[in-house]
Amino acid sequence: MKKSTISFVAYMLIQSFGQLNAQQNILNKVKVYFNQPVDHNFGKGVTAIYLKDLMMDTIAAYINRAKYTVDIAQYDYTSNSGDTLSHIAMAVNNAYARGVKVRWIYDGSSSNSGLSELNTSIPTEPSPTGGNYGISHNKFVVIDEYDSLNAIVSTGSEDWSKWMDYADYNNIVFVQSRVLARAYTHEFNIMWGDTTHGSVANLPSAKFGTFKPNSGTHTFTIAGSKFELYFSPSDGVNTQVINFINSANTDMYCGMYDFTQTQYSTPYVNRTNAGVYSSCILDQYSSGSSAYTVLAGTLNFAEYTGSQIYHNKYMIVDPSNACSDPAVFTGSMNWTAAGYDQNDENSLIIHNDTIAKMYLQAYAKDYEVISGSTLDTIHHSCIIGIDEVNKGNINITAYPNPFNNKTTISYTLVSDERVSIAVFDITGRKVCTLAENELQSSGQHSYVFNGAENGIYLVRITVGNNVFTQKLVEAK
Repeated sequence: MKKSTISFVAYMLIQSFGQLNAQQNILNKVKVYFNQPVDHNFGKGVTAIYLKDLMMDTIAAYINRAKYTVDIAQYDYTSNSGDTLSHIAMAVNNAYARGVKVRWIYDGSSSNSGLSELNTSIPTEPSPTGGNYGISHNKFVVIDEYDSLNAIVSTGSEDWSKWMDYADYNNIVFVQSRVLARAYTHEFNIMWGDTTHGSVANLPSAKFGTFKPNSGTHTFTIAGSKFELYFSPSDGVNTQVINFINSANTDMYCGMYDFTQTQYSTPYVNRTNAGVYSSCILDQYSSGSSAYTVLAGTLNFAEYTGSQIYHNKYMIVDPSNACSDPAVFTGSMNWTAAGYDQNDENSLIIHNDTIAKMYLQAYAKDYEVISGSTLDTIHHSCIIGIDEVNKGNINITAYPNPFNNKTTISYTLVSDERVSIAVFDITGRKVCTLAENELQSSGQHSYVFNGAENGIYLVRITVGNNVFTQKLVEAK
């Protein structure tokens, strides 16, 4: 009995170490900020960051660090000389002056008065207007696309205006990833009509709205987590929204400025009726739509009727269930017909427990302030695996993860050891044994695991007296 207790405690310590290690890995690559207060009582173990009046200064700070390229696709930039918004124009001008190649796309139907503060030599491009086009509603920045260590993408809900920064509810996320930066740049190049950084837009070749092709690659692995990227209207975002809602197993939260589609509200209510804890905040701008009416009839619903606007555009699934697939759907897209089949938009899905909890902390505080009530705290106990372990005499990775049908589990031994490897589903049932007390030499070893169906698996690797685990996600 004593031996089993010690083994269990050691196992839980290893689990905790792995979880902290994985959390730090993602926080080294992803920064999330909110311009309204957050509630750290939700999503224990992480700390969402509230940036009061500093969202635009943060964007400017990133641009100030640019070394090579800056591409901006921003719906509207309204600035008054001397306010914090002018800091963005100042940062862009300074970047251009030190040799950074800058390009800027903006919505052709919006005022964009802040562009008057730019150096007139910086190339800019308005989106087309007229009956064949919606709006260029993107809000993303790509910095140093080719820099493998420092490429940055920012996206989120915030237009660049004083009230968006100071008063309206918004979120912004920064991701350090060259592969994601290049995917965003590819979309930018389609709208620019040219692939050359710093060039003038090639208007005859530029494509917007329904004239754009599918952007190409949609799934990426960053810091061990799955990211998905879709652009409207070319990438079938409508299907992705529905799939995302249907993926909720435990709890889900929707914070949205404009939500009008019953094809989204219907599965949302269906998941609620199936026992998923749900909550929704919508801005009063959405009122009157059939989707709004459906959602307003559910529990834990809040309507923002304040003097500003609830401008967020995100949904969180399963932040309270690490054994599921905690994720956040964010970006520039309102959940409207124009959002997915007419406007130029970007939608980023981050499959990560830490990021999902951060969004929950922001959502929980928003809900409390707007509704006057407190969300229930959802508890879902499970033992999760280690995304990547670097400890002692073993280094375990799985690629791809998430995976479709099969993934390769690899590890490196620094000395000869006896190794056992087994895979379990989340109920604790052993799915297969890959190795049974095999004496293995130092060096790298690999095994292919073939999944049976969508779901979560735990691979357990026993090396000598040490036990290591890793969570595997199969998503066909």
